[in-house]
Amino acid sequence: MSIPSKEKGALKNLQIDIGGNIPHVDELKSYTIGYQTKNNRISGLCLFSCGLDRIPKEIEQLDQLETLYLRGNNITKFSEIMCTLKLLKSIDISENRLHYIPDAIISLDALEELHIETNNLRHLPEKIGKLRNLEYLDVSGNKLAELPESISNLDKLKFLDLSNNEINKLPRSIGALHSLQFLYLGNNNLKTLPESIGFLKSLKRLNIRKNLLAQLPKSFGSLTSLTSCFLKGNNLKTLPESIGNLTSLKYLGINTNNLETLPDSIGLLDKLENLSLGNNELMSIPKTIGKLKSLLRFDIQNNSIKTLPDTLGELKLLNYFWANNNAIEILPSSIGNLKYLSSLDLKQNQLKVLPESIGSLSSLLELELYDNKLEHLPNSIGQLDNLEILDLSSNKLLDLPKTICQLKSLKEFDLSTNKISTLPNCIGNLSNLKNLILGFNKLKEIPETIGKLQELETLDLGKNLLKAVPDSIGNLNSLKYLYLYYNNLKEIPDSINSLTKLEYFNLSNNEIEILPDSLESLKNVEYFLIKSNKLAHISDSIKEMKALKHLDVEKNNIQDEPNFFSELRELGVKIIK
Repeated sequence: MSIPSKEKGALKNLQIDIGGNIPHVDELKSYTIGYQTKNNRISGLCLFSCGLDRIPKEIEQLDQLETLYLRGNNITKFSEIMCTLKLLKSIDISENRLHYIPDAIISLDALEELHIETNNLRHLPEKIGKLRNLEYLDVSGNKLAELPESISNLDKLKFLDLSNNEINKLPRSIGALHSLQFLYLGNNNLKTLPESIGFLKSLKRLNIRKNLLAQLPKSFGSLTSLTSCFLKGNNLKTLPESIGNLTSLKYLGINTNNLETLPDSIGLLDKLENLSLGNNELMSIPKTIGKLKSLLRFDIQNNSIKTLPDTLGELKLLNYFWANNNAIEILPSSIGNLKYLSSLDLKQNQLKVLPESIGSLSSLLELELYDNKLEHLPNSIGQLDNLEILDLSSNKLLDLPKTICQLKSLKEFDLSTNKISTLPNCIGNLSNLKNLILGFNKLKEIPETIGKLQELETLDLGKNLLKAVPDSIGNLNSLKYLYLYYNNLKEIPDSINSLTKLEYFNLSNNEIEILPDSLESLKNVEYFLIKSNKLAHISDSIKEMKALKHLDVEKNNIQDEPNFFSELRELGVKIIK
């Protein structure tokens, strides 16, 4: 490859400037260092993060440049040297320290892409509209407060990113950007949108997150090519009825606003796949929601919704339904029609019962019911063959149906903070269970069958009324975390020595008087908590717990054993006594 000597010389001087090699590359990317050639001339140059504080004058010699990437330097001035490179099609001078762009940039009439994001720009040149071939403009992460009216002349512009600026209004002329497909306006100070925005007939993706919008213009419904619309973090109280005209829409995010109602016309969005309405002030959902036949994800969490419409069951393709932290008192029986539902989050509601139809959710993997008012579970819950995560903590459950033992796929089962006094003997049938959380109940005994849970890694039985632990607990070969705190235990079975994978063992606040010598087998225990018991003596077997890092024997009746504790401290064990 032979390039002209003036270009070779320029390249050599550039290498001296940056103190390193500039290799020839086949593909130019903005996060690289290299140059590209076309017809034996340098056509592309990238000097990413080279510590440049100015645009090198040598670039003027590269008059065949079509691509120039100077991202991630410390350049403070957009030198007019660049404006002499008439063939430039793509410029990336983002992540620098530019304060302005000169009007001379309009001489680059071949320019198609301009990346100037993350600088210190307060204005765009008034004549920027003369860059009539510009298709891509990214000025995000600057300090722009407004846009020049001439921006409307960029009739080939397809992509415009104005996010993370200080823009408080858009020019009415923005509606003239008939080719615009992507418009990003997130993190600005917009209080209104001009009615002319409805003329952006080619717009596919609109992001106006985190602004100050109190309402949308009526013309919003004219954006009929729109497939994704992000409105999170505004002050919207209502949506215009015309939103039902956005029939190409697949994603609509209006979470974290002040929405009080939804228009019935929302049911016309029959291509909608993802609807996010979380963190609003909604008290109800319109029945027309059932017409969203393509809906896959539906988020209404953190509202004030008390009832769900029966038409919810018509969302036959729904995969995810998040309705946590509302005031829902009852579920429609039609919920059982959601055969493809894999995640159902209903935590922090006011549910007292579950419909029998819940057992028809044959694809359900996760069921979150934390912090409701459930006293009983329907027998049909045992039909959830694929369920892996079931959280029933902080309810008012008194017992469990035997059918719960049919959940053979269950891995995470949280029943803590209920009023359960007995477990069904068949609990050992949950053969895939990894975490079983039963703390803060009224359990007086644990069935021997618990020893069948060979995959169990966490067992929490704390804060119950247990006087004994079954010998079969020693069969839990995979157990890593065992919580037995706040019970009425006087001893622990010798079989505990079989728990060779145990890492955390909490026996605090019981009535234990003596520890078995078999503890020496627990070679992997790092944390051993036995505070607030009735121990008078510490077993020497604890010295054999080779992984021990933390031993808490506070509030016992232990006589002073200085040698014992000093030996443990020498081994690096933190002791609380």
